[in-house]
Amino acid sequence: MRIAIIGGLAAGPAAAAEAKRRAPDAEVVLFEEGPNISVGTCEMPYLIGGVIDPSVDLVVVSPAEMERTRGVEVRIRHRVTALDPARGRLTVEALDFGSTREEAFDRFVLATGARARRLGVDGEEAAGVFTVRDLVDTEQIRRWLDTEDVRHVVVAGGGYIGLEMAEAMRERGLRATILDPKGRVLGGAVACEASDLMDRAVRGAGVLVRPERATEVLTDDRGRVRAVRTDRGEIVGCQMLIVSVGVEPRAELAEAAGLRLGDMGGVTVDDEMRTSHRHVWACGDLVQIPRAPDGRRVLWPLATTARRTARVAARNVAKPGSDRFRPFAGAVAVRAFGVEVGSVGLSMQRAKGAGLDAFATDIRHVSRTKAFPGASPIDVRLVVERRTGRILGGQVVGAEGAALRANVLVPLVIRGSTVRELAEDLDLVYNPPVAPAVDPLKVAASRALRSL
Repeated sequence: MRIAIIGGLAAGPAAAAEAKRRAPDAEVVLFEEGPNISVGTCEMPYLIGGVIDPSVDLVVVSPAEMERTRGVEVRIRHRVTALDPARGRLTVEALDFGSTREEAFDRFVLATGARARRLGVDGEEAAGVFTVRDLVDTEQIRRWLDTEDVRHVVVAGGGYIGLEMAEAMRERGLRATILDPKGRVLGGAVACEASDLMDRAVRGAGVLVRPERATEVLTDDRGRVRAVRTDRGEIVGCQMLIVSVGVEPRAELAEAAGLRLGDMGGVTVDDEMRTSHRHVWACGDLVQIPRAPDGRRVLWPLATTARRTARVAARNVAKPGSDRFRPFAGAVAVRAFGVEVGSVGLSMQRAKGAGLDAFATDIRHVSRTKAFPGASPIDVRLVVERRTGRILGGQVVGAEGAALRANVLVPLVIRGSTVRELAEDLDLVYNPPVAPAVDPLKVAASRALRSL
C-alpha cells in the first residue's frame, strides 16, 4: 500500500509518522513544497524579538531524521498541483528541477494547512510588508530589521500573533502601533472579554492600539513601506508593516479534486477524518472539526488540535474504522507584556452566536494567598448555560497562573460539567505561594451558582 501525505508543517509529519507506525509495511511519502518540515511556528515571534537565541533551530524534525527514525520518505520542494482520487493519482512538481510527473497512490492524507490572510489593499506588496506564518517569513523579517532603518512598526491585527509581534518589536527597542477595528487586543480567537488587564499592560508598554483598519500602504520612491492609511483617513508613518489578520484554509487542491467543503471554507470530514471521497482523509488547519460546547464544526488552526486530527486520520488510513476524533475544547493562551490570558470553550459572544441561552460571571481574585509576597489580581469569566448550569467556556487573565489555570476548564467543557461540580466537588490546589485557599475558578463557579 502506498500512502501520500500532502503538507509538511504540523499535521503532515504527525500523520506520516503515525501512518507508518500503524502500517509498517506501507510506503509512506510526505510531500512539502517548502524547504522545511515540522517547524515550531509558535516560537517565531520570540525568535524575532530576541527572546530565543538566533542559533536555536525551530525545525523539530528534519527530513533526514524523519526518513531515518520514522521510515517516511520525505520530498521537500515538491508541490502537489493536482489530486485525482478516482484514479489514485497525484500530479507533483519538483520545484528545484522544473519537472512535473504523475504518481500512483492507494490512499491520501491532505494536510495542506492554512495561509495568512492578506489585507487586500493597494500597496500591500511593498517591501517591508510581512506576514508571520513560516520560517521563511521569520528570516525575511529579521533581515529587514537588521538591514533597514526601522523605528516604527505597525501591526495590523490585535490577535495573539499581532500582540506577540508588537511585544517583539518593543523587545527590540522599536515603537509599535496595533491597528484593530475593535480598538483592543485579543478580541477574537483568545477572548479577553472578562478583563482590562492586558489592555492596560499594552498601553503601559507604550504600544498604541488604534480602532482603525488599514486601507492602503504608502511607499517611498524605492518601493518600501513608508506609511499606512486607515479607514478614518489617518496616515500612520512606519518603516515596517506586519499583517496579522488571521488565516484561511489552503483548500484549493481539495476543492479542485471535488471534495466537499464546509461553511467556513475548510474541508468537510467525518469523525474518522475521512473526506467525501473514501480514499482521502484530511487533517490539521484545513478541516472543520466539532467543538465541544455546541458540536458545531469549525476551523481551529492551532498545532495542538492539528496533531490530534493528524493521528486520527493516520490511524484510519492504516486501518479504517480504528479511531475517531472527539470534540475539542478550544484551549488557547498568550502571554505578553507580563500578562497571561487563557481561554477555553466559548466566549460569551460565541455562545450567543451559537444560539445558546448563556450568561457570564466575572470575578476578580488573587493569584496566591493575599498575605504572600507577589500576589497579584487575576480575573475569571465563566460562560454558563442558564438552564443546566453547564460550563460553556471561560477566560482567565492575570500576571501569573492564568494560562495553566485555564487548563482546568478543558475537561470540564468537554464533559459538559456544571458550575455546581466545579464549585462544590473539585478540590483544587491550595498553597500560599501558588494559589489561595479558594481558587479563583471556584470563586467564579460559586458566583455563577448563586446566579442560577
